[in-house]
Amino acid sequence: MSIKYAYARHWKVPIAVIGAMLAAGPLALAQSTQPDAGETAKDALVIQVWTCPAHEKFRLRDKGACPACGEDLVRKEITIQGPEQVGDPYPLEVCIVSGLRLGDMGPPIVMMHEGREVRFCSKDCISKFETDAVTYFTKIDQKIIEQQLSRYPMTSCPVSEQALGSMGEPVNRVHNNRLVRFCCNGCVRAFKKDPAKFLPKLDEAIVAQEQQDYPLATCMISGMKLGSKGKPVDYIAANRLVRFCCNGCPRGFWKDPATYLAKLDEAWQQLGDKPSPEEDTGENDEHNHDHGDHDH
Repeated sequence: MSIKYAYARHWKVPIAVIGAMLAAGPLALAQSTQPDAGETAKDALVIQVWTCPAHEKFRLRDKGACPACGEDLVRKEITIQGPEQVGDPYPLEVCIVSGLRLGDMGPPIVMMHEGREVRFCSKDCISKFETDAVTYFTKIDQKIIEQQLSRYPMTSCPVSEQALGSMGEPVNRVHNNRLVRFCCNGCVRAFKKDPAKFLPKLDEAIVAQEQQDYPLATCMISGMKLGSKGKPVDYIAANRLVRFCCNGCPRGFWKDPATYLAKLDEAWQQLGDKPSPEEDTGENDEHNHDHGDHDH
């Protein structure tokens, strides 16, 4: 069975391979079929948003008034990937307070809360969220774990490099809207002290798993063929690799990440529905014909 088919239909095949590579150490990963995976995953991406000078926690996708004070918003550059990254995109399609689909009541309101991006359908939901943020974040984390667990790319702990499950049930934690899995609570504490030390391992595993067999030939934002404007721009969002034709397209993705992530997941699913070259379907096979008394 080809690697492409094994990845799309049976996630555990390449995951096990990547886990073994990670267990062998950074050198083994650097010598994989994707030698520039680490560099690709860390490339800085900067976009422009509309925010309020007095309330910078709000990041709206278009100009307008501040949800807190009503003052006109101004444009500002933020880093969505790289050394100075400030929060991963909110990966859920619904407002955690109202349960409504984001966008049904107009452009979502994007807010940074303690370093995490959260999106709401209205101003009323923001005030409700802030009165009990712990409870709402617990609900968000549960949904993110459910969303990202099935495609998680590592079989080892990013801190200890021990196999997940070797010390009991793996510990699932959400860091800046991304699932990270650990072998024990001790590693969770070590991770919290310096996340930037360990996250590159997760980024590299994602790129190594998804770059070669990426299911889209075109950029989801522009529709342009990937590579038509030079080397594709790679972005890590919700533990997925997202590829763009140029540096301008991530802004379009950031406006509605959950919708584009859903399209990407659908493309992976469609890829998984295709038969492997080694799996005989009985169609269009010149060797699959009547051989008389011979059984094949």
